[in-house]
Amino acid sequence: MADNPNHKKPAPEAIDPQEILRYTSGQMSEQEAQQLEARALDDPFLADAIEGMEGSTDQVRLQQMAYALNQDLKRRLSKKQKRKRWIGFEAPTWWPWISLIILLLITLAYLFIRKLGG
Repeated sequence: MADNPNHKKPAPEAIDPQEILRYTSGQMSEQEAQQLEARALDDPFLADAIEGMEGSTDQVRLQQMAYALNQDLKRRLSKKQKRKRWIGFEAPTWWPWISLIILLLITLAYLFIRKLGG
């Protein structure tokens, strides 16, 4: 199975950008830093992120960028959730109205057919 190129690896656990900032600024404990380095060995994206942040000298700007990216991501995810809710009719107030309209239409159709036949 390891030779199969179509076999997907499990997605690595997401990491908070604040953890990388703590690592690059030296605010992590020795054990936390070792755990992050071990994860970076398995995750090339994380390794690149750490390398890029280590190369930057302006930590305040990096924190501002991380905050802005997190806010943008939250905004985009909330838009997707709102869109899915309306398309999927997940709002509970819709179902009683829809069932009432269907019941009314069935009743009217029954009465109309009965009046035509009799």
